[in-house]
Amino acid sequence: RVFKSCGTNVKFFRNVEFSFGYNITCGSNTVFHRDTFVDDRGEITIGDNVSLSDYVNVYSHAHDILDINDVSLGDTRIGDGARLTYHSVALSGMKVGADAMVGTCAVVTRDIPDHHINVGIPAKTVKVKRRPG
Repeated sequence: RVFKSCGTNVKFFRNVEFSFGYNITCGSNTVFHRDTFVDDRGEITIGDNVSLSDYVNVYSHAHDILDINDVSLGDTRIGDGARLTYHSVALSGMKVGADAMVGTCAVVTRDIPDHHINVGIPAKTVKVKRRPG
């Protein structure tokens, strides 16, 4: 068993890498595109219908600035329907909200609210999705 729990219809492209695997909770219909890296020293929760594009990195640990041996473990969460696009990075302990989107090469250094589109380094909101209904 690789994940703590895993939903149905999860797809993995080639060269997907996990640090441990057993600290990951993954929902259904999620896609791990090629060369994604999920560092689950701490906890990682990935919701339903999530897309992690090529070369995305998701972290759950961080090193102290002064003492490299001082490692803190985070709880990183990717909400239902979220999309992390090409080469983006979610740092340890961050929350990417439901239906949110992280743009190409963006670095998530603070939580992203539901439905927000974030781009840049550090990632900042540039638009909020408006869903009909």
